[in-house]
Amino acid sequence: MSVMGWISVTAAEPRHDDDILQSLQKEALPDLIQSLTEKKNAKHLRIVRVAGDVQDHRASQLLVDAYEKNKDEGVRYKILESLGRLRDPSLLKWLERRLEDPHIGIQCFAIWALGELKSPAAAEALRQKLWASNRFVQITAIDAIGKIGKNASVAAQLEVFLRDDDVQVRYLAAKALGGAATPESAPELAQRLAEEPSAEVQEVLAVTLGRTGGEVGVGRLIELLKYSPSPATEHYAELGLAVAERENLVPALKPLLEGDDFRLKVAAARILNEKDHEASKP
Repeated sequence: MSVMGWISVTAAEPRHDDDILQSLQKEALPDLIQSLTEKKNAKHLRIVRVAGDVQDHRASQLLVDAYEKNKDEGVRYKILESLGRLRDPSLLKWLERRLEDPHIGIQCFAIWALGELKSPAAAEALRQKLWASNRFVQITAIDAIGKIGKNASVAAQLEVFLRDDDVQVRYLAAKALGGAATPESAPELAQRLAEEPSAEVQEVLAVTLGRTGGEVGVGRLIELLKYSPSPATEHYAELGLAVAERENLVPALKPLLEGDDFRLKVAAARILNEKDHEASKP
């Protein structure tokens, strides 16, 4: 009787840690830039629990400690993203120091996190990054600075980017002006709306003009509605007027409703109906 012995040989399982870290580093920054320009926010990998509820600001220090201890660039991206989602104002100075990091990705995620604080105190640090030589840094700064509130000086700088050759930059600048612009920006917004070749940028410009331009903005949109060179331009003018303040909108539309131009009469009625519909939403 023979006895056969079996020798079990277990192959070493492949390590996936390095692959994950490399993916984080390679994909995190492109994902961030894509999320800024897409109409729908892109999905992001992020930490959602750190020793308790993510909304607990005590988590901030745990994440800061993890950032300091972990030298992997990709992991640091995701820690910065999670810190940004905490919106902890005590992180302002710490995040500003990350703007001097030699890694472009670290700078971009720190800029994004500063924007999420929505703090006017971050204006100067973000303003400097508007003129960075790296395009990713510049794009992220344009988006972030639009979140810190109304600021005529910041708006004047953002207006420069409305004339950029890159449609992506023009789109982001128009969107950022929706948060930063004051009525003083209305003439420039109207001029750019009339000359902008991209339909997507036109739409954002029109909405920004309606929301931020006050009485002047409404007047410019009314003129665009009257003398629109195309149905598309007329559509964007209506979009802009529909989001304007009622106190500026109603007096401006009254002459159109009472006038003889059937097209303008219908357009004015449509705008007011849309305004009433939005106001009735819970």
